[in-house]
Order: sequence, then C-alpha cells, then structure tokens
Amino acid sequence: MSIHEDIKKRFVRLSKGQRKVAQFVMDNPTTVIANGAAEVGRLANVSESTVIRFCYAMDLSGYVELQEEVRGFIMSQDVGANLQPTYTKKLTNSSFGKVMQRDSQNIQETIHLINDQQIQKCSKWMHEADNIYILGTRHNASVANWLSNTLKTLRANIKQLRLDSDDLVNQINSMGEHTTLIVLSFDKQIVDIKTIVEIAKVKKVKIIAITGSAFSPIREYASALFTLGTKNHSSLDIAPVLISFLHALIEEMISQDKDHYDKYQQLYEQVESNVLFLDAIREKQVF
Repeated sequence: MSIHEDIKKRFVRLSKGQRKVAQFVMDNPTTVIANGAAEVGRLANVSESTVIRFCYAMDLSGYVELQEEVRGFIMSQDVGANLQPTYTKKLTNSSFGKVMQRDSQNIQETIHLINDQQIQKCSKWMHEADNIYILGTRHNASVANWLSNTLKTLRANIKQLRLDSDDLVNQINSMGEHTTLIVLSFDKQIVDIKTIVEIAKVKKVKIIAITGSAFSPIREYASALFTLGTKNHSSLDIAPVLISFLHALIEEMISQDKDHYDKYQQLYEQVESNVLFLDAIREKQVF
C-alpha cells in the first residue's frame, strides 16, 4: 500500500492538526522530501511535534521514514515517463538500449524528487564561496575527481579532499563560514566522512550532501541534503543520475553570473593550451 493510500485510509482517525499534515504531504511531496519536520510544520501551520505525531499515527518510525515513503511513492508513479521524448520509444530491444532507457527513466524520475528552491540555494552557496571542497570516497572518488576538475575550469579555489592526503588536516582547518563542502556519500562505511562533516558543521561550513538514502547519518550535519535513487537501486543505477544531477547543479551555479564564468573558462582554456604548447616544445628539445 502506498503512503497516499495509507493516508486516505487513516485520514478520518487523525486529529485536526494531523489532518493538516496529511493534506500537506499529499499536496506537496517534494517539499516534504527536501525539508525537515520543523519546516513542514511551519508551512502546514502546525507544530513540529504534530508532524512527528502524524508519523507515529501512520505507524512510521519517524519523519525520515515518512520522507522515504513519499520518495518511494513518487518514483513508483512513473511520472517521468510522460515527459520522455518520442524518440526513446524507438530504442531497440537490445540490452544496450534497455540499459540506456532505464538510465534515462531514473534521471527523469529524480527530477520530480528535487526541490527547485534548494537547488537555487546550493548553487548560490557555490557561486559565493571563497573555497569549494569536494569529498567522495571509494567508488565516489572518481566522481568527486570529475566534479573537482570540471569546477576548476570555471572558478578558482576548488579542492578535492582525500582521506589519504598528508594535507587533509590543513585543508579542514582552512575551512570557514565562506566555504562550501560538497559531500558524495553512498557508502555504508562512512565513519571518516562523518567525522569531517561534523567538524565542518562546527566551523559553519555550508555542507551540500548527496546521498543514496534519507537515513544517511550525514543528514544531521548537512545544510542541504539530496537523496538520489532508492534502496532498490544499485550503484550502477545511481551513477548516471549522480553525474546528471551534478551537471545540473554546475549549470545552476553558472547561471548566477554566466558572463563571469564564460570569461574564466576562456582564460583557463587559453592557459591550458599554452602549457600544452610549452610541454611539446620541451619534448622536442629533449630529443
């Protein structure tokens, strides 16, 4: 039974305040996913405790499980299917075509789980930050590296945190309230990541956390949390969604001042071209 069906079934047994929460959940699912219980209570004109009592009335363990149920419901509706261009229907029945079609579907579904206001807020943090740090471990390290290298073509002071780096402590110490930290956390073993974000929060760093579960312990430290996929998705399913999401986040940052970023990228490419030319000259001199 979906969360919507369960709410309708229990609606008459809910208190007046809990009914307000129930109606808000059904009418504003992405707001519920993107915000905490206190904010949802404020928007629904009830107290945070009423939101929590509503969760218990729905036989849920708490607000986080409500968010997971709402996310699962949205994705089960296959709302992205109607948005897909007609050419996707022409994909062959080969495994290759099916995989790409599934990736496209996962991306379309994720669009409906993302709160636009939260994206705008995060892109502004990135644009205004003195420094941007990026943290991703294990299979997320390569994505963190891609994000770091991409941002370096657009602005200065981009640094990738590496747990095995001798400079890690100095990098963490250099963080402050004008720092934005982007954390990619899809691993179950995240003790080291948790330690870093805990310190970063104390230092008033703006933490953008991107995870695979709303139950991630990173959520309590995050300034903004984005949950991609569901517990049924593998890391291979999430990978294209993650790259697409990060690409969109970068484009939102660029939109804050497109002329500035275009100029920086042109200068970066010019310097890079000159460096490559000098390297080629040196190689010829060696031989």
